[in-house]
Amino acid sequence: MNTKRMTIPAGYTEEPMLCPKCGALIPEGKLYCEKCGEEIHFVPEFEPEVDDSISSVLNSVASEIALENENSAASAADERSFFTRVSGDDDDFIEFNVRIQKSTLKAVTTGLCVVAVIILAVVNIPRILRIQVFDKNSLASTSDDPAKPVSGQTAETEAQAVPDKPADETVVKVSEPPEKPVLEPMSGRYEDELEITLPEDDSLRYYYTINGDDPEASGERYLAPIILTEEGEYTVRAVAMNEDGVYSEQAIGVYSLSESGPAAPVILEDSGDYTQSTMIVAVMQEGCRITYTTDGSEPDEDSAEYTAPIVMPIGNSLFRFRAFDSEGNASEVIDRTYHLVYARLVSEEQAVASVIGVLIKKDVLLDNTGKARYEEGYNAYRVDSVIVIEGAGEYYRIVESYGPANGEKTDTGLLYAVNTNDGSVHRLGYDSSGNYTLFTLSGR
Repeated sequence: MNTKRMTIPAGYTEEPMLCPKCGALIPEGKLYCEKCGEEIHFVPEFEPEVDDSISSVLNSVASEIALENENSAASAADERSFFTRVSGDDDDFIEFNVRIQKSTLKAVTTGLCVVAVIILAVVNIPRILRIQVFDKNSLASTSDDPAKPVSGQTAETEAQAVPDKPADETVVKVSEPPEKPVLEPMSGRYEDELEITLPEDDSLRYYYTINGDDPEASGERYLAPIILTEEGEYTVRAVAMNEDGVYSEQAIGVYSLSESGPAAPVILEDSGDYTQSTMIVAVMQEGCRITYTTDGSEPDEDSAEYTAPIVMPIGNSLFRFRAFDSEGNASEVIDRTYHLVYARLVSEEQAVASVIGVLIKKDVLLDNTGKARYEEGYNAYRVDSVIVIEGAGEYYRIVESYGPANGEKTDTGLLYAVNTNDGSVHRLGYDSSGNYTLFTLSGR
């Protein structure tokens, strides 16, 4: 019979393999125990560099076993001889025969191949799948893949930084938050109805609350100015959101809306220049009173009270009006500035002539020389000043005197007034308070 010999070199130091069932020594290269017949199962440690040689090794072993089976069939005497020690010149050799069924060999070969495939798959899974983990906030990849996105890069910068990135790899775009919105007007105390606006920007959406709640969680979308009408304290919070759903920093405004006071008084005479005597008329809400000042101070409840139309003074003047209701609530202050300069359409000579003409018609004088009726002497008239009569306008004050035609004359105590604008003639007197009073004689 032909047998295959395997030489054990001198000095062989590897640890011998023992049968797991009976403990007998398993010769190198044997796949079963020659003592008890137990099959030996090897679990080789595969390395990536040797996985390609697995099939060739197994094929070699199968060929050797098949050859041994053919040789064993040729000699029945040797069929039960498992190993024989043969002496040589220098070394001892072990001569052995291996017999195994083809079905068993096929099962062992298939199992080893499956194990090899599993090992190769496990080793290469990270390279095949390329698993990346991103932090929620930084969006930074924890993978060692050099193509991972870097926090803060936009899609454009990522494409430039990694030109060979696979086409199917997801690109994470980092969007900058929009600017914090601005509330108009600013925080503060306001009267009456208040309108609050946010900037106009079609690329952003605004959300807001007026009770201090988080606008990102429960805000109402801003589509028109925010209107506050009821008295109270309001905390307005607003936030902007861009097209990527990124929110801005929140804007906060605190507003105090007080109860509305009475309506402001209506002043019929507008501010401006005037050339004739004018009365300043104020109209108030029912149940209210009006006070005013002329020195520039803000009127309060103790200031001068408006009870009747006020004569506009000559020159420059400033009137400030304010209304108060029965509970002391004040309206806003209404200011009026006036500049009154009379237009003098009548000269002093014309004024004197107007007085003489009226007295001739009244049969007080006989002619233009001032001859007095029923008297031997003459009356004379002269302008001694220009006066302003409250509510009536500007006048020439004319003094009457009496005496001989060419002699010294004495004042009679009679005074006349001629309007510098329209030339009307009046007797001039005084009231109980010492103020000028006009008594009409005639119109021009």
